[in-house]
Amino acid sequence: MARKASPPTQEELGALKLAMDTAELNFDNAKVAYFHRAEYQGKEVTYDVLKEFAERFIAANYAYQKASFGRIRIKLSVARLMRE
Repeated sequence: MARKASPPTQEELGALKLAMDTAELNFDNAKVAYFHRAEYQGKEVTYDVLKEFAERFIAANYAYQKASFGRIRIKLSVARLMRE
């Protein structure tokens, strides 16, 4: 029989939340740089670079949801993040 994993501690959830917030902030900043045709973190922000930032945010968000709720409740997509 498979054992259930123990629930994450508050410190682990806090670390996942911090990683998610950092990824979201990076994505938002890169999105603004993309719209203004400016550099972010020392490189030009193209659509592909912006897509990488979005995918990192989605991965961090899914990790937090999985740890917090045991499953992914809200599905995100790159296209949806680009519109917001």
